[in-house]
Amino acid sequence: MSARLQEPRRKFLTHVLVVASYALLTAVMTWPLVLHFDSAVLGPPGDNLEYVWKMWWFKHALLERRVSPLYDPDIFYPFGYPLALSETTVVHTVMGAPLTALWGETVAYNAVVYLSFVVSGYGVYLLCRGLACSALASWIAGLAFAYCPYRLAHLGAGHLPLMGTGWMALFFLAAEGLIRAPSWRRGLAVGLFYALTALSSWYYALMLGLMGGLYLLLRARGWSRALWPRLALGGALAAVLIGPAALPMIRLYAEGQARYGFSLAYVDRWSASPLDFLYPNAMHPWWGEALTKAYYQNIHENLLYLGLPVIVLSAIGFWARRKERVTRAVIWLAVVAFVLALGTSLHVAGEPVYLRVPAQVEYQFSRAMYVLTGRLALNRVDYSPLRREGAIIIPLPTLLLYLFVPMMSAMRVWTRFGIFVMLGASVLAAWGIDTVLRRLTAPWRGLAAATLALLVLVDVAVVPYPYGYTEVRGQPVDHWLAEEPRPSPVAHFPLDKTWYGWMLYPQRVHRQPIAYGYGTFAPLAYREAAGVLGDWPSEEAHRLLREWGIQYVLVGARSYGDAWPTVQQRIASLDGIQPVGVFEDRPLHHSDRLLVHVRPSPDVPPTELVSGARVAYLHDEVHVYAIQ
Repeated sequence: MSARLQEPRRKFLTHVLVVASYALLTAVMTWPLVLHFDSAVLGPPGDNLEYVWKMWWFKHALLERRVSPLYDPDIFYPFGYPLALSETTVVHTVMGAPLTALWGETVAYNAVVYLSFVVSGYGVYLLCRGLACSALASWIAGLAFAYCPYRLAHLGAGHLPLMGTGWMALFFLAAEGLIRAPSWRRGLAVGLFYALTALSSWYYALMLGLMGGLYLLLRARGWSRALWPRLALGGALAAVLIGPAALPMIRLYAEGQARYGFSLAYVDRWSASPLDFLYPNAMHPWWGEALTKAYYQNIHENLLYLGLPVIVLSAIGFWARRKERVTRAVIWLAVVAFVLALGTSLHVAGEPVYLRVPAQVEYQFSRAMYVLTGRLALNRVDYSPLRREGAIIIPLPTLLLYLFVPMMSAMRVWTRFGIFVMLGASVLAAWGIDTVLRRLTAPWRGLAAATLALLVLVDVAVVPYPYGYTEVRGQPVDHWLAEEPRPSPVAHFPLDKTWYGWMLYPQRVHRQPIAYGYGTFAPLAYREAAGVLGDWPSEEAHRLLREWGIQYVLVGARSYGDAWPTVQQRIASLDGIQPVGVFEDRPLHHSDRLLVHVRPSPDVPPTELVSGARVAYLHDEVHVYAIQ
């Protein structure tokens, strides 16, 4: 075979080996996922089961009921649930629909999660290759990005939308190619990969819009007649692809059904500390427990460690290629993302930093902040919750974006900009690896590459997965409800127990309408009724349930704690209600080794469920009452 024919075959085999290696390593780095691929999901019960339910619902709606999957009449009954209120992660759920039809929703969820590691690693590999890195350096950079703590932490939280990071890398690959050699094909590729990112996560739609635009401005030289028309074509393609998912959300917002703005006090809580990028991997099997106990981090949002090997290699890569325009663009991208991830004010260990100042200084500073946030801002908010007598916060540039840029007030968790810091660090590390390998002779080059790959993997290792896994199955009460005639609408109390994402999955088991849903995104009519409903078993709340046609009320006895005897007496005093059964929940969550050491926090619901005051929510005694 001629050399000309062998070269394409060699390149193809290289790509196959790269993809296969990421697929194999994902099995190791997410262990024991492969052992429970069809029966469980990683992490404690939370948003993971919400997205498992969405996998089933999208398949059920599209392939069986032949209706739009963006509305379910049986959630938040009797109002129904417009799924556009929440994160639908269309790319993942549509991709998972055929898998759900063939092997079930648990396999579908795990498959798209698993694939996200492969796409993220391979996407960075291709990006680095496009930036003139060697195959070995690009492969190691892909390892650093695919298995970074940011991704592995969000995996345990069940944040399926945030796993779509591979499309980001491919977006920058397409953007760099478009800048270097403008073509209509590359313009369309930019639009396609932006759309795939946006349809994975609306957070990423805003974030990549900002960071991608910054990168293009830094890299492009003026308003090139060849570049910008092709980029505009890509933008048009992105709009066509995103539109069908975005328009229902926009319509709900226009109708007042959706609320996409967050208070300054709430947003400020989700700010990263500079130390979060340097604090070692707190999920590690060797030192994770000690680190988790020593320093408070939001275990899903603030585990932003870049990795010691990556930091060192990034510094080498930057110095070696510091004079190149593309290097400056990558650095600026990472620096801006780092600053934005720090949020609206400076934080350390999850708490805002306050500077002690004279009373007059604090008064003048607070007065200026009231004017800025309450009068001048496009998104007007209340500064009062952040004010402290005799001390001032240290505001950061993110605050200006939050206050003055449209849609940025919908950004609740600014720490998520940390993924762009990791992406920039991975590219710089690839350049650093190449710099190191070029200084070695052939016999030592392979050994050095293997050593660097091992150091990267050991540094970010989480094996076995530190937050355990959750069985995907119904509880005994769910199987009992499945035997009842349909529809038999169901309510569940205490009401705040129903606000967790994991409470949606039982509806897939029993198929009955439920008068609740994921509490973060509820229809307006339900939110208006929640004040009365939450007071059940009051007479007014009971009348409301009867008006809605609720037939069964599930009550978690242990969830009420010491108040349960009183609640039970109040239930008995209600008219037209009778007990029909008592069911014991069976444990779903297994093999946790770190959550029990995390300080319980309402900002991190799984910690409340596993080791906090609400642990009874997972191991409840459910009393069933029938409403006559």
